[in-house]
Formats: sequence, structure tokens, C-alpha cells
Amino acid sequence: MRLPAPFLVALSAPLAFAFAAAGCSPRATPPTEGSAAPQVEAAPTAPASAAPSPPAAPAAAASASAAGSASSSAVDPDAAAPVVSAAPAASAAADPAAPADAGPLPKVKVANIGMHIGGGPHDDYTKEPIKRSVAPHFDEFRRCFALAEDPTKGGDFGIDLRIEKDGGKAEVRKPRTALKGEAFTRCVVGVFERIDFQKPRRGPTVVSYSLRFTP
Repeated sequence: MRLPAPFLVALSAPLAFAFAAAGCSPRATPPTEGSAAPQVEAAPTAPASAAPSPPAAPAAAASASAAGSASSSAVDPDAAAPVVSAAPAASAAADPAAPADAGPLPKVKVANIGMHIGGGPHDDYTKEPIKRSVAPHFDEFRRCFALAEDPTKGGDFGIDLRIEKDGGKAEVRKPRTALKGEAFTRCVVGVFERIDFQKPRRGPTVVSYSLRFTP
């Protein structure tokens, strides 16, 4: 039986609509306020015992500092090098009139030929402390003779000494000699200045003392 055309059109319209609805992809619906948020799996945490301990920075720094100090002191040239003074050598070189302490003595004889006490008395008792004070220095006078300009010629050397009441170093005055050589004269004067005189018999004493050099 054939259906009339209007009836077919009316029947095919709902079918076409249903077919179109079935072929469309459903759209994702946004979550509503009441829907639960998706859960995110938390990352596993390491146990407390497995966590690395912080390095002991203060102890390491202290050890490094101590090692550095020890190394510095080991190579410190100021702490290890002894200090040597050159003052004696420089002093000896600066004074050419000083008698040499080494080497043979010059072949010259030194003797006391006069001792005059200012104001007296002139006895041996008064002269004895002065004589004993000067006698141990005769070898120093002999070394001074090597500084004379002509050590083949002998001669006399006179000097005035003021000795205080307690003795000690004398005040040296008026050196006089016919022997030539400024270095020789300074050397003999220097020996007299270094003598520690014994206490005079009669308080402060002025004495004229004379030496003779005989090659």
C-alpha cells in the first residue's frame, strides 16, 4: 500500500532529527559547585631517618683555621730566623785607632818613667793604687804602638789624669808626645779612658803619668 506524500514527509522529519542528535559528540559539562574536586596523589616523602644531615661548618672552619695557623708559623721567617746584631763589627770598623785584640804584639817595650802627684805627697804609698791600675794595660799600649807613623823610633808619652775620691774612670787631659801618628795618640788616650782606677789614698787626685816606648 502506498502512503500519501504528506504522510511520508511528516514521518521522516522526527527520524532525521533523532539521527542528527545521535551523531553529535556530547559536550563535557563543567563541574558544579556541589561536585567534588579531583584528588591529586601526593608525592611520597622520604622518612626522617633518610634526610641528609647538614655539614658541620663551624667545626670544619675551626679545623681549617688551626691548620692555616700552624702552616703560617712553620714558614714564618721572622719567627725562625735568629736576629744577629752587627753593632760590634760596625763599631770596630768605625774606629781605626782601636788596638787589635788578635795577632802578635808589636816588638816594643812599654814602661812607666814618671808619676807626679799634684800637690803631693810623692811617696810610693800614694802612687801605689795608680800604678796597680795602669800596669795591667801595658799590652794594650804596645798594640797602640803599631799605629805610630814610624814604629822603628821610640819615644815618650805623657798625660794628665784626674781621679775622683772613689776611683773609677779618670778625666783625661793634655796628651803629649813626640811620636808621630794621630791614630797612635787617640789609641793611647782611649786606653787611659777605659781604665777603672782604684780609690786614691788622699781623695780626688791629679797625676801626670808618663810612658816610654822602646822598640
